[in-house]
Formats: sequence, C-alpha cells, structure tokens
Amino acid sequence: MKLQQTKVMFFLLALLISTLMFQPSEARNENLCPTTAIDNVPGCFDALRKAAGDADFRWVTKVCCTAVRTLPDTCYLLVYPGKAYPIRIFKSICNGMFPPLRH
Repeated sequence: MKLQQTKVMFFLLALLISTLMFQPSEARNENLCPTTAIDNVPGCFDALRKAAGDADFRWVTKVCCTAVRTLPDTCYLLVYPGKAYPIRIFKSICNGMFPPLRH
C-alpha cells in the first residue's frame, strides 16, 4: 500500500473506533421518575433503596408511600447507578403495607 492509502485507512479505523467508544448508552433517561416528591420525605429514598436491594420494607413509611403514589405508573426509579426499577414495584409494596382508602 502506498503511504497515502495507509494514512486514509488509519484515519478511517481511528474514526470507527472512536465512534464505537463514544456512542450513547442504551439506558434512556426519559423514563426515569422525577424524585422531587420522594426527596421531600426524609428517609424515603433510603427506605426504597433498602426495599429494592435487601427486601427490607420496615423503613418504608406511610408518608413515603403517599409520595410514591404520586409518581406516574410508567416511570423507573433509579435506585442505584445503572439500576432502575419500575415504580410499580414500589407501589405494590406500598399497597401491601398501607392499602389505599376506598370510598
């Protein structure tokens, strides 16, 4: 190969490698739950983290469940970096511990 061809091949190979390295991750942030309601309840986020990680539900309070119930059913709660759980899991936990009032 000539020097010019070698340079072009090297450039294309470097471009391909850099494109593969810097592509966006598969996880999409658009489906993550807003955490404002949970953050406003002291200890709520930590309680949900323990419930997700250790199946330890004793720290989930009624006020925390009220905050969880305000979130949309289709979002995911980012509990650990790279670990998002459907909010429906936490709503089910809350419904089991503190059944919603039926009128």
